[in-house]
Amino acid sequence: MLGIILISMSCTENDYVAKVPQSEDAAYSFAFDTENPNKVIFTANPAIETWYTHWDFGDNSSAEGLEASKIYLKKGDYDVRFKVFTEGGDAESIQTIVINEDFKGPNILQNGEFNGNVQWTILPISDGVDVSFDNDEAHFTGGSWGQVGIYQAVNVLPNNLYQISMDIKGGPLSDSWFEVYIGMEVPQPGSDYADGGIRMGLNTWEGCGNEPFDGDFLDISCVGEGATFKFPTAGVAYFVIRGGGASYGDNGVIIDNVAIRSLE
Repeated sequence: MLGIILISMSCTENDYVAKVPQSEDAAYSFAFDTENPNKVIFTANPAIETWYTHWDFGDNSSAEGLEASKIYLKKGDYDVRFKVFTEGGDAESIQTIVINEDFKGPNILQNGEFNGNVQWTILPISDGVDVSFDNDEAHFTGGSWGQVGIYQAVNVLPNNLYQISMDIKGGPLSDSWFEVYIGMEVPQPGSDYADGGIRMGLNTWEGCGNEPFDGDFLDISCVGEGATFKFPTAGVAYFVIRGGGASYGDNGVIIDNVAIRSLE
């Protein structure tokens, strides 16, 4: 009798095959917010039991869960992927989201067009890398393992979602980095700034900045926690852009059209 039971159990276990999910098992729907045409609300109802889900919004940002929302700052077509992970494997579905206009949320940053250096403070950290304000742009040049930054104080609201954006071009760099921070600590000359962690960044050791680049920093960035942030309390925050390393090459790093827009 015991042998019969063991054989029966063995057959049951061997006969079980987990279902391999298909793209239709990861289907999702979306809708535009009635008050903000740049905000898209995504909803998924997987047709199979999952143990993990992942959204890729098509602009180097992502989320988890069965529901998510995304505010797009720039007009364009975005391929949004929703992926499910199950006992039998994984599957994804893709839909293209069309954003017709750039987002017009309020910009809490001043002189992001770099009409001179008004509103910006230079943060000297160590000799070797310099920053200048020419042709309505901020231009970082040099190397020799030095670094320099610029910063601006901004007023933030509690639990309000903001997003950083900027145009960046230049390179190639060699053994160098270029990073964006926003934190509550006051920047100090001669000291690195790291409060709040890297939001976006170039880093030649991580694979970006080694070749010439030109575009939205969020698309080019390969390090950092992402362009969106919020603080639990209201107050003054410091938006810091700093970079350094061995060599910024002949072109350096040039930034323009810097903004911190409220998404709420």
